[in-house]
Amino acid sequence: MQKKVLGICLAIALLEGFAGLGIEIYAIRISATYIGSSISITGVILAMVLIAIAVGYWYGGRLSQDIHTPRQALLKAGYVLSLSAISHAIACIIQLPLLAAMTASIDSPIIAAIGVGLLFGVGLAFGSTAIPLITQFLSLKYENADDNNNVDAGKNAGMMVAITTVGSVLGSTLTPILLLPYIGLMSSLALFIAALAISAYLCTRLAIQVQNDEPLSLSTHRMNYSLALAAVAVTFIFIVLNKVDTGYQTATNAWFIKQTVIDDQLAVTITDKPGQTTSSCWIYLSKQNCHWYGKITVEAIEQIEPKSLVFLGGAGMGTPSEVAHHNPDMALTVIDIDKGLPDIVEAHFLKAPIAENITFIGDDARGYLTRHRDASYDFMLIDAFQGRHVAGNLYTLEALTQFKNNSSYIMANMIGKANAEHGYSQTLFNNWHEVFGDDAYILTKTTPNKRNRDEIQNIMLCNFECPGSVRLAQVNFFNRTQPLHTDDVPRLDRYYYRAM
Repeated sequence: MQKKVLGICLAIALLEGFAGLGIEIYAIRISATYIGSSISITGVILAMVLIAIAVGYWYGGRLSQDIHTPRQALLKAGYVLSLSAISHAIACIIQLPLLAAMTASIDSPIIAAIGVGLLFGVGLAFGSTAIPLITQFLSLKYENADDNNNVDAGKNAGMMVAITTVGSVLGSTLTPILLLPYIGLMSSLALFIAALAISAYLCTRLAIQVQNDEPLSLSTHRMNYSLALAAVAVTFIFIVLNKVDTGYQTATNAWFIKQTVIDDQLAVTITDKPGQTTSSCWIYLSKQNCHWYGKITVEAIEQIEPKSLVFLGGAGMGTPSEVAHHNPDMALTVIDIDKGLPDIVEAHFLKAPIAENITFIGDDARGYLTRHRDASYDFMLIDAFQGRHVAGNLYTLEALTQFKNNSSYIMANMIGKANAEHGYSQTLFNNWHEVFGDDAYILTKTTPNKRNRDEIQNIMLCNFECPGSVRLAQVNFFNRTQPLHTDDVPRLDRYYYRAM
């Protein structure tokens, strides 16, 4: 019996840790459509998570001091677990309207990330409060037992914290790797809320069955059951009524597909940040991409006539697909960190198999080329983004110098501003000029007059005279005093929010 009770307690701790961190991954993912998914945003949300867990442990310890029977400890633990479930369910409902309101009135995504962390931190604090209470139950239950080896409060506390940490590890790893890609956001959310509700049920059920001289108050355990059931019901209703497009989930991203018409032809777009950027645009009939920067890239490729090409970043693979379809003798390699991207592109974007002369490599682009330093390509396009922002590790001096050895002809697609005051853009310009010198060229979509300079736009960088480009050193908005971006100084991160 003693082992059975201990096993139930450990199962409760495991479920609480799993659901708590799993819901946080859910919150981070669904928030990305509004505030992005950068290291800074993730770090802020995780900081709020850790604070909430610490507050829960502390408050659970305070509650334990006033509890003197095993049943009281378990009933209180079941109560806070049911509160955790209902708090998380409510947070999921109000998260998107809150984010929409915050992003409409506040420019800083950091503040929005703090709001998300605090919103879900309430449920996490309630959940972690249960761990000291269950520890108190174990100590009180066996303090008068003949075999009192388990009375050691330190051992009980260490065991409970260890198991809930294991649950947290499972929640934070299985969610992005297995749950989100294969069952989706909404089903994952239902699983997490159900896990919390089950843990509240187990805790309350164990409290009823435990031998105790104290009379059992029906109102207490019925309240626990009611709250846990309400959390499941609220979540189910939210999932049924939720009309927000959460995209096609992969382990590393969410992709949004939209059908459209361009020049009286059916086309489709793909993006990881709807309403703000479009990663690729594809016209079905002509098998061409429909972005101006994609067209410039294709024109440059026709000018160079390369035999082997590498694309760092795949998005919808519009540009490489156009090149591949119209040049079957060319060998194209697409490197993208999102390994699940090809399945989505084939099924929902291109609606056809990827061209046979395209080799897809699911890997970090720089990491792959670092491990294959001798790889040589006739042409390279750097087209890797995180929402609006370039993948900063591909634009350090060290990275660009390495790419210079991998390919003679290099183009880069970035989003920035053609003005001298925009630190984010100027950092990229200066790194490009530092590595390629007089061979550094730039192409903006429009003439950089005063209005256009203040607009966010796609800007093409080349290490050769690509179509329509001019030397970077000759444009009047190039600010040579901007510090450079190296592996040791992550300068792009510094400008990430202030500039964009």
